[in-house]
Amino acid sequence: MVRLLGLAVAALALLTLAAAVVIWRQPPSALAISHWPFAWRYDPDLPVSPHTWRQLWLALAQSGVALVLLVWALFVRRWRVGLLVAAAVLAASAHWPRPQMLLTEAHRTSYQRSPLAFSEANVLQGGRLYQARCAGCHGVAADGRGPRAASLPVWPSVLGAALFDNRLEGDLHWQVAQGDASASMHGFHAVLHDDEIWQVLDYLRLQAYGASGGVGMPAIPAPVVPLTCRDGRAQDLRGLRGLPLRVVAVAPGAPEEPQDPRVLTVALTRGSASDVNADCVASGAGAWDAYALAAGLSADALAAGANADTQAAGANVDALAGAQFMVDRRGWLRARRLPGAAPAWTSADNVCGPGGRMEGASARGLGDLLQAMDDTPIALPDRRLP
Repeated sequence: MVRLLGLAVAALALLTLAAAVVIWRQPPSALAISHWPFAWRYDPDLPVSPHTWRQLWLALAQSGVALVLLVWALFVRRWRVGLLVAAAVLAASAHWPRPQMLLTEAHRTSYQRSPLAFSEANVLQGGRLYQARCAGCHGVAADGRGPRAASLPVWPSVLGAALFDNRLEGDLHWQVAQGDASASMHGFHAVLHDDEIWQVLDYLRLQAYGASGGVGMPAIPAPVVPLTCRDGRAQDLRGLRGLPLRVVAVAPGAPEEPQDPRVLTVALTRGSASDVNADCVASGAGAWDAYALAAGLSADALAAGANADTQAAGANVDALAGAQFMVDRRGWLRARRLPGAAPAWTSADNVCGPGGRMEGASARGLGDLLQAMDDTPIALPDRRLP
């Protein structure tokens, strides 16, 4: 009986070690766990000193030897007492590093991810919720300059690209729902349900991309918008997976953008779908507004209630006209070309060349951009991308 118990303990220890190694070797973005049961989690980006690593390996070695001695003692009656004492001494003398030196705090939602599509409807609804619930402190543009900011004990944080850098979606969801006492932020779980919090986070993610061009934050999917395609091949942007896309905001009265057989062109028109030389057309106002956020345009239209007749909305219509976005075969938003005096393709990585910038729009340059997108796919998995 004692031997069976010892074998069971040893087997359980080995299984626990194997599970820990499997989780450790997985990047956080590849995990999707409904409820994380521990107060800590491993973060590969957390700087750990060589001394801490040596301390950890020494403690593991001591504990491993102690376990071996414990199992051995169950099978050797003559030396059992001595082996048990040695195992106890080794286990008790193992000096483990503090969890803060190796791990980061976790919550039960840490590895949860949004179940919602990254669509214009969800993003814009998140924007309306943000303006109604959060803008008073964090500001209309999420710059931390809301009208109530100065009256708070701690100045509200800027909700830009840095918010999403090395932060799990589930941790952000937890912070919004439960609040942050250190920042004097109360929780919103009583006024926003889970899906609404995901919508707010997706809105902030798209707005952060618009402000930064994606620099300093994980890649984001292209907002999914309803489409009308000339050959009926797709009802929305998800139906075009597997093809490189160029999303163009069509300016009224502007010369037509020349078609390129290497990409499928999606035209944003914010109006009629007729008389547009494009493979697919997204004529809804929501599609235009979502890509206006991706271009870094003002959120004032959402603050005004997303009324298309407001001056802010009209300004967004004029400012977005002529903008272009490149979407790779898996649906990631990889580059953009904003209208202006010196338009250029820009990207958060090097798909647009060194420094993430490619001047001009020649056929050769577009070919290089398409090839670079295929050669350097986004490694970050997203369950919302089919």
